[in-house]
Amino acid sequence: MKKEVIKRELNLEETKDGILIFEKKEFFHVMEKVKENFPYLSFITACHFPEKREFEIIYCVRNLEEPEILLLKTKILENEKIPSAYKYYKGADWMEREIYDLFGIEFENHPDLRRIVLPPDWEGHPLRKDYPINKAPEKYDYRKREVLRREF
Repeated sequence: MKKEVIKRELNLEETKDGILIFEKKEFFHVMEKVKENFPYLSFITACHFPEKREFEIIYCVRNLEEPEILLLKTKILENEKIPSAYKYYKGADWMEREIYDLFGIEFENHPDLRRIVLPPDWEGHPLRKDYPINKAPEKYDYRKREVLRREF
C-alpha cells in the first residue's frame, strides 16, 4: 500500500481513523511525495476549533490505478495562512476558494483567492464556529449588485 510507504518515508503520525498528520512547515515536501503516489485530489475541507484558536485542514487524495484513498491533516492557528495546494492539484482552486469564503482561511500563492459562494461584500465566514448564528443577518439585497448579474 502506498499509504504505508508515504507514512514511513515521511515519518508521519497516524490517527486511529487512519488520517496521516503533518506539520504545516512540511507542506511542500509532503505534497510533492503525495502527488507522486496519489495524483487525484478528491476534496479539501476544514474544521474550526475556536477554543484552541486553530483550524484543521483535511486533504483527501486518491490513487485511481489502485483503489486507495489517503487522508492527510494539518493544523494552523486562526491568524495563520497555509500554502495553496494548487501547485500540485489544479482541482484545489475552487475548494480553497470555498474554504476561504466559508472559514476565512487564506491560502498563500492561490491564483485567484476570492469569495466563491457568498457575495464579495458579505461580512464574516459562516462555517466558523464563532460565527454569530443567533444574530439575525441583515437582509442581503442581491438586486443592488449589478456586477453579479454580469458575472453569471
